[in-house]
Amino acid sequence: MLEYVMQIDFIDRPGLGYEIFECCEKNKVDKIAMEASPKSGMMIKFRCESAGQVQPLISDLKELPGIQSIRFRDQMPSEERAHELNTILNSVSEGIIAVDKDGAISHINEVACRIFLCSKEEAIGLGAERLFQPNPPILETLRTGKAYHLLERKIKRGSKIVHFLTSGEPVINAKGQIIGAVSTVKDFHQVREIISKVDRRHPLICFDDIVYQSVKMDRLVTTAKTVAKGTSTVLLRGESGTGKEMFAAAIHMESPRHRGPFIAINCAALPDNLLESELFGYEEGAFTGASKGGKKGLFEQANSGTLFLDEIGEISPQVQVRLLRVLQEGRIRRVGGSTEIPVDVRIIAATHRNLEEMTKRGSFREDLYYRLNVIPLRIPPLRERVDDIPLVAQQLIRKISGKLNKPEVRLSRESVALLMGQQWPGNVRQLENALERLLNLVDTPEIQPHHLQEWTDIVDIPLEGEAKPEVLNDFAGGTSKSFADSSSAEEPPSVTFHDRSPSPRLCLEIPLSAGDRLNWPPLKSIVAEVEKAVLQKVLESHLSSRQAGQILGVSNTTVLNKIHTYGIDR
Repeated sequence: MLEYVMQIDFIDRPGLGYEIFECCEKNKVDKIAMEASPKSGMMIKFRCESAGQVQPLISDLKELPGIQSIRFRDQMPSEERAHELNTILNSVSEGIIAVDKDGAISHINEVACRIFLCSKEEAIGLGAERLFQPNPPILETLRTGKAYHLLERKIKRGSKIVHFLTSGEPVINAKGQIIGAVSTVKDFHQVREIISKVDRRHPLICFDDIVYQSVKMDRLVTTAKTVAKGTSTVLLRGESGTGKEMFAAAIHMESPRHRGPFIAINCAALPDNLLESELFGYEEGAFTGASKGGKKGLFEQANSGTLFLDEIGEISPQVQVRLLRVLQEGRIRRVGGSTEIPVDVRIIAATHRNLEEMTKRGSFREDLYYRLNVIPLRIPPLRERVDDIPLVAQQLIRKISGKLNKPEVRLSRESVALLMGQQWPGNVRQLENALERLLNLVDTPEIQPHHLQEWTDIVDIPLEGEAKPEVLNDFAGGTSKSFADSSSAEEPPSVTFHDRSPSPRLCLEIPLSAGDRLNWPPLKSIVAEVEKAVLQKVLESHLSSRQAGQILGVSNTTVLNKIHTYGIDR
């Protein structure tokens, strides 16, 4: 069936509407809707089986007395108004939900759909309690006419927690009757980001912002929440890029000090003399260029709050001595000053260095180490919590898409498997950088493996789990003994990598000497050797990088990059 919208301009007279309808009946067109006004004339939306029915209808209508002109439009006026309304609703940064007098949802914009993890089609017509869940405040507004402002609510949608702030107003007609209500919704994480931009001292990150599903992270977060309730010094251990500052901020927000300041400083970013004056402050005239009246240090600024000392392993012996004194006595002395100032600050320190080894070498004070290491928490690297990578990656994509003002994309199942197979020596920071590079260069609703291989340093072989021999066999198709078995084997164990294609072209064996049984090379090195051998073998018979890329299922750019990386002589 074909649909048309026709505008008829006319001089009004009795019976004209009836005659127009008769013409429609005569030409067997089905009227869908009709709107009329003195200014815009009469609009009729109709459908018919063929375009051949339209011209006879127009001819009959033009014969009617009073008809001035007939033309076609794209939409009915009501449809145009609805489109304009939806455009306006979707242009704002808040979620907007309207309910009718019965409490059923009549309007919802795209922002609200994203917050509540639903589509517009799913939401329209639902009762408010189905979307907001039990006792929604908007129904109270509908009943009493009382507005509400910035109520904080948490609901569960599937396996996810939706945390938001909501305000509501009644819709009242000219007779003073309540005919509906409108609610605005703000995503709580978005509110935090806005506040954080205003006051950078308060990152306002809590444990709800840390996405995970692995057992290791679940245990760590549970422990950290318990630790947060105390006042003892915490030492966060972990590789670079694992999110130590995020954990420090979350501990602060979960602690009784959450209303106080959270101040972070990277101890490796400043030279010794500047770090000392930043931490402890200085008196007027303490050194050339000192501000008039002196300056409060970070310990004083963080009073009644938390001071996060990142990269604590990088501080000099001089600063170590002064920091030890603060931890022991709870007092500081400004640079160039003689007065001791009491401070009430909780210290959270972090490092990726081996402090135990540093104390043995004498580069880190043993007494300071024990003062800092009251409650040690180790944040596992990304490769030890592979199950978290899909959640972390999608959260990072959401964050980066917002920063780039782009629609959020999704990862294909194969891309997720590829990400989960990487070692990520730079951890979450490296993953974020790779995804940001990709989102800047790729304009597609779904990220496929070839996007990752072409625009990032992702290796072509998706791995699973940690670098264990049995896991290597799983993905590479090789055979080897476990460490326990290999210790009693007569011959040195080896890992064999086979080409799994229909026509095998390569078999690569990496022998392991007896001394290597308990000292495997890094998995990334093994994969790199396999990649290099595969490329060399393929390039023997396919000199073009484009041909080699077609054989290996990657782009010629990836092949050229790998040739350069591995120094392959062509």
